[in-house]
Amino acid sequence: MDGIGRSLTALGARLPARPTAPLLRARVALARMGAARAGVIALLLCALIALSTFGFSLSRDEASPVAEAVTGKRRPSGASPTPTPVDAGLLAFFETLGNRRQNDLHIKLFFDLAKQNGLTLKQGEYQYGYDTAAHVATCQIVLPLKGNYDAIWHFVLEVLKTLPFAALQDINFKRDAIGDAAVSAQVRFTLYLRDGPVRAP
Repeated sequence: MDGIGRSLTALGARLPARPTAPLLRARVALARMGAARAGVIALLLCALIALSTFGFSLSRDEASPVAEAVTGKRRPSGASPTPTPVDAGLLAFFETLGNRRQNDLHIKLFFDLAKQNGLTLKQGEYQYGYDTAAHVATCQIVLPLKGNYDAIWHFVLEVLKTLPFAALQDINFKRDAIGDAAVSAQVRFTLYLRDGPVRAP
């Protein structure tokens, strides 16, 4: 028994109690994790290194042109910065929005398109809103239509093609009797509007 104990003690003296080298510790940890988890961690580490190397951090100074484009306010500086792709995209977005001051023309267009498609539209319900974070006004329009099923869909598609700032929110159909050619529909659109002309940052 003493001989076995001495040989184990001698063996323990030769082998370190735990790996001390960081690389060896990492190898043992990766072996315990498995290949899939190790691959995911390696990808995350590569992404973290790439982000820190290329410095993809959006600081306040870099974000200020975006805020200026949204609010329409400029910083009082002498030299105007060259537009970045973010500014160009933001300007394109705001140019697509309808002008709030011309919303009566947009609403008139709904009635004109309904008439052109042979639909009955006597009145609509309108509700205005404003998103303060995005500086975008909204106008929700509910239209009770009566007419041919295909004509109603044609009307909806024409509205979306003519007014690129309109979004179809909801459409419901109702047929009073099986033999009726005409159906009743309730269509809800939201118009996304800007307050005035688009200004370059």
